[in-house]
Amino acid sequence: MRFSNIIASLGFAILSSVAVSASAQTTTVPSGCSWTLVSQQSGPSSAIITMACKLNGVSLATREQRYSAYSPATCSIQWVASGYTWSGSCDSAQILKVVPVSPTSCNTGASTIYQPGPGTPAFNVAAFCGTGCPYSVQPQANYSFPPLKYTCL
Repeated sequence: MRFSNIIASLGFAILSSVAVSASAQTTTVPSGCSWTLVSQQSGPSSAIITMACKLNGVSLATREQRYSAYSPATCSIQWVASGYTWSGSCDSAQILKVVPVSPTSCNTGASTIYQPGPGTPAFNVAAFCGTGCPYSVQPQANYSFPPLKYTCL
């Protein structure tokens, strides 16, 4: 086998694995951890507070807050465990667990037209396409409250 064929095969294998992993769907749920004090360093004009978000004694994330009389306070999330992420502002960050969503229950290819309006309940895409399933929305006109075409991808 020629070297160029080997490189092409290897590139195709890598692209295929990226495409498979990119199509994997995930969602996040609250982890349930709570922020607890790990350490506090104080000086005459500054303080550094380190906290950990712990669940059942296990740290899922750490954050550092710095206070100084001479500069604005700063906050940074220092570390988040694999399989978790965070949202919100650093000072009140919520640690979220990343969980896979099974795409097996998706209603792929289905479409419907929904007419929204004042007082009309929102269209329940999860019930129509499946929980966590991808979909597209296309307005069918250029006026207030146009009919919307929902298509499950």
